Amino acid sequence: MSKKKLEEQNKLEERVSELENQLKRAVADYQNLEKRVQEGRSELTNFMGAELIKRLLPVLDHLEKVVDGSRSILSEQSESKDWFRGVEMAIKEFKQVLESEGLEEIPADGEFNPALHEAVDTRDGQNNMILEIVKKGYNLNGKVIRPAQVVVGRKSESSNMNQELREEI
Repeated sequence: MSKKKLEEQNKLEERVSELENQLKRAVADYQNLEKRVQEGRSELTNFMGAELIKRLLPVLDHLEKVVDGSRSILSEQSESKDWFRGVEMAIKEFKQVLESEGLEEIPADGEFNPALHEAVDTRDGQNNMILEIVKKGYNLNGKVIRPAQVVVGRKSESSNMNQELREEI
């Protein structure tokens, strides 16, 4: 082969190699784009699910309040008891559907945790312990979507003073 043909062949091989590299980069970029789009769709779906569940939580709160308030009011009449059981079953099924979507109630007993609980009031009691649940809190797939609203205990000034007097004696 002549020198000119060899140079041409080398240039063509370089060009083919260059084009192969460009193609590989383009395919990798496309695959990365597909992954990002899929992740974006997944995040959007999760966000929309979370927003729907957030909007349903007040409905669940109201239904639970009705049931809790009705327990003491309802008489022993058969019709009232059947209606009441029906509402309880509906609430239970509603909770099961929400749980199947990843909803979990935040435990609100024991020590106050600012990452999970929102203190709406304080009262005399054991320091930093939850005394009452004002509104239940929920996690969705491990993420807090509504903190539990709670009343937290605090030591009163008079008990602190009494404790100091006891220590002095």
